[in-house]
Amino acid sequence: LSIGKEQKRIKLSFSKTTPSGILPENCLEVVPDVKGSGGCVMTDGCGLISRDGLDFVWCSYKKCVQSREAEYAEKQNTKLSSTCNKTLLDNNIDCDGCKENSDSESTEDDSCPYTSFQGRIGGFKGMWVLDERLGDGIKLVCRDSQEKVKLPMKSFASFSEDCKKRGIHCVQSDFDDLYDTVDVCSWDKRPKEGRLSLRTIQILEYRGVSIDFFKKCADDGTKWLSRLHEDSNALLEHISKRHIAMISRDLRNNLNDVFDDDLLFRMACVKMEKSEPVYAQKILQLVRKEADAMRKKGRYPLKKCKQLRLIPDHTQLLEEGEAFIAVGYASGKSSIIKDIEKSDYALAMRSPAYFGGDLVKLKLVNRKTLRLRAAHQVKVNGSFFLSKTCSVYDETDDDPYRFFDDLNVGLVISSRGGRSAADMMSGGDFDGDEAWVCWNTDLCKLVQDHPAQDTSTPEFVVDKARQEKILACRVSLKQRAEFALHYRYHQTQLGKLSTTLDSAMDRFGVDSPESIIIATQAFLQVDHPYKLCEIKQDHDHDLVEVYHESPHWLGKRINRGSYISEKALGVLYNYVQSKIDAVVTVCDDKDKTATRLNTHIMSIINAATQKSLHDSVIRRQLSELQNKMRLAIADFYSEHKKFKETITDDGEDAVNMTMEWMKCQYRYWRKNLVDCEDGEDAKNLASAILYEETWRKSVESSFQGEHKMFAWHVARDRLLRIIGDAVQKSTGIGVAPTLLREHEKILYHRRGGYIS
Repeated sequence: LSIGKEQKRIKLSFSKTTPSGILPENCLEVVPDVKGSGGCVMTDGCGLISRDGLDFVWCSYKKCVQSREAEYAEKQNTKLSSTCNKTLLDNNIDCDGCKENSDSESTEDDSCPYTSFQGRIGGFKGMWVLDERLGDGIKLVCRDSQEKVKLPMKSFASFSEDCKKRGIHCVQSDFDDLYDTVDVCSWDKRPKEGRLSLRTIQILEYRGVSIDFFKKCADDGTKWLSRLHEDSNALLEHISKRHIAMISRDLRNNLNDVFDDDLLFRMACVKMEKSEPVYAQKILQLVRKEADAMRKKGRYPLKKCKQLRLIPDHTQLLEEGEAFIAVGYASGKSSIIKDIEKSDYALAMRSPAYFGGDLVKLKLVNRKTLRLRAAHQVKVNGSFFLSKTCSVYDETDDDPYRFFDDLNVGLVISSRGGRSAADMMSGGDFDGDEAWVCWNTDLCKLVQDHPAQDTSTPEFVVDKARQEKILACRVSLKQRAEFALHYRYHQTQLGKLSTTLDSAMDRFGVDSPESIIIATQAFLQVDHPYKLCEIKQDHDHDLVEVYHESPHWLGKRINRGSYISEKALGVLYNYVQSKIDAVVTVCDDKDKTATRLNTHIMSIINAATQKSLHDSVIRRQLSELQNKMRLAIADFYSEHKKFKETITDDGEDAVNMTMEWMKCQYRYWRKNLVDCEDGEDAKNLASAILYEETWRKSVESSFQGEHKMFAWHVARDRLLRIIGDAVQKSTGIGVAPTLLREHEKILYHRRGGYIS
């Protein structure tokens, strides 16, 4: 094993996976990959799994996740209810650990709702897809291309023969249950909405798409921004997806926890009135942020477009250049199914893309056609047996159509021809790669055919550096460290090449000689991260303009290393700006969006005020609370001002230091302003008064910006509970957030399904 391969294998150990059961003996078979006419591997990185096998992995995965969450809740001194335990597994999340679960789970819960997963099994890595034709029992089929490390796995169907075939000589002490453990990285997620991007627009323009089509997408984008502000349901749907993504990334990172990471989501969940000052401010900030991202990154919405995983056709029913889209089949979403069935072609492209041919145009095949093909093959041949590539094909009563019918989601690509369509998409494979897939008929008609880039030519061959070839067993610890640092340094080269490629494509055109030079090096930097891929000095003269000037849509000022681009991205950049300004102006129109304090929170104070009219004790307590909150707000503002004077720079360290300081401050004031009160009603009243006094202080010019958030940072769980309970009482719906913040994190993480 060379040091280069060893480092790549070690890198896998740092990816987040969930141990999901130990495979029994004699259940895993290794078979050759399906090969194309030119010897190209057509099933690179993808194996098969039986229904019982998938259910076994799913149940083990559930037990692991429940165990980890129970352990996490125990550390936080919380107790998870049985109803909450059920909701956890409706979502795609990752954690570590494994523990036996209760036997009271229903059989229905034991059935896996997914049809594929990405992960590792012993020395094998990639993706495994459900194939009902494997029959009963736990059965897995791994391809040769999935084997990364040769290990003595007890789960081999023919253990002695398989070990001997792989040159593995072992004794009993060599065995380890970890070799047969299924580590799940991710399940087949519900497909994300596909959008345009800078590189996608550049390549589509090169392939014949007009500026008028892009302008329609930009118009749809500005309409969507308006809906975020006007339509509460559209807002809640969007921020729910953002919240899920935030939780999955930062579950164990609490640095921003007390700040605004998910406050907007919680406000929307309790159906807060848009007239509330902070809520109105947060909505406006969101609209501005999305508008800025849309314009700078070209993230314009596109109908009939999804992000889908790539799956090879293990049955070879699809002809060369054909594909099948599985979206919504298992869930029965008839509208999506009908749209796909009506489409003749689909466009697919992986990210990052480098060449004009990285966008492939595939002919779509519907279910009816596949069913007829399968029936014809079985009728003519007696069985559908093409080659000894998988034991499942040996059965005489197999219906290959079942492979397609059972899929939940994915883009199934033909395994016939000389080269896989996945490889045409900037060197992709099937070990979990996703692609941008669009079956929009209008767009497909505009896109012209274009040959894929040939990456087998000499310029795409990179000789490995001497340092990469050294055997891992012969290098010192110092050499390993130097190798790792060298690897990290060269990774930054990819970002530089990508930015340079954007400019070259804009100035010279996609697939121009100048762009090809940069694209080739960027492509090689991904597959050969150790060797520094850079532009040769011979080409520097041709690219001098790219180095010194970039198109204005990249954000630089004109006459300061920037020029006005007349390509599609430049036209869109200017076209959208006025529309975005109009949307933001409407959202920020103070005449139409007059703000007022939340009525549900103020009702707590009003009720206490009414009681104080007839009770001097309550009147005195109310006055003391108001004075206490005013002094606390003044003290916080004063301390914050002093702290800011000690910060000398605006770097990341200063930001983190400020956030930690604010976090400690909010904890301190929470303890002294809210938690010190006796009883739930008293705590709610203290929170409500803090809310009112913060608003009063915020109208002063010296207490603007984030300072008006003081009450929400200190007592947002209380304030949200007041609103949620009031809404729930009046309408019978609504979400009342729990009091304990750490418990909330678990519950919201479990409820992370899409809202439709």
